[in-house]
Amino acid sequence: MPELTNLTDRISHLRDRKGSSPVVQGGGVPEEPKPSAPKKRRPERKFATDYFMLFVYALLAFALVAQLALIVWLDVI
Repeated sequence: MPELTNLTDRISHLRDRKGSSPVVQGGGVPEEPKPSAPKKRRPERKFATDYFMLFVYALLAFALVAQLALIVWLDVI
């Protein structure tokens, strides 16, 4: 028998053997079905106040108003 060099080779060798356990063959131990419990709906979580995003939106609103004001002011003059 050739020398097995690593764990993968050893597992492959065990799978190839006849009469080895079903766990090694990849079948595993069959699990019993668990009774399904009714799922409870969690209340919807609210986001925390994000002060950075409030600042960004305020800055965006100010920039839009300033641009509109400059367009109107330059169009009038």
